[in-house]
Amino acid sequence: MLCGGRLWVTMGWVVSSLMLIACPASHAAEHYTIAPQKSQVQFKAYSVLAKPLGKFHTFSGEILADAQQPSVSQVRLVIEARSIDTDNARRDKHLRSEDFLSVEKYPTITFVSTAITGAAPTYTVQGSLTMHGVTQHLTIPVTVEQRQNEIVARGNISLSRKEFGITYNAFFNPVQDNVDVVFTIVGVKQ
Repeated sequence: MLCGGRLWVTMGWVVSSLMLIACPASHAAEHYTIAPQKSQVQFKAYSVLAKPLGKFHTFSGEILADAQQPSVSQVRLVIEARSIDTDNARRDKHLRSEDFLSVEKYPTITFVSTAITGAAPTYTVQGSLTMHGVTQHLTIPVTVEQRQNEIVARGNISLSRKEFGITYNAFFNPVQDNVDVVFTIVGVKQ
């Protein structure tokens, strides 16, 4: 039998050891800032006369990532709608107008995640996309690559512009409803 003080020290070691076994070390989520100069948000639209490729140049956001517990991870991306670019100034002006994005009234396109599930490298990101004053809930499959001080998320989704209240159509050049979006988002660790 151990003396009073030694017994408590021994008991302390046993309890501590059991707690370490029962409760593995938690990994804190890491914070990343989206780097637009390393990232891309591109789209392809379809009409009878053209299938323009486009991109957005100005966007920002944050990623909170926890590989051990994806459910606590979060993403927020804000795109400046005015930064749309299809390499055609006339078309870009029309896309910024009330016929399409209405950038004066709705200057940003925002995605905020509501749930993230999966395991490296493939995740499912659910969230709310607000564009043209309308919010739609989306599910996006994403592939994630973890680098030393960066996180890279790649994915694509097809969006219905009509679900966001963008219904413009020309008689001689009808525009299809679906717009395909492809993205590579790079977050730099803070």
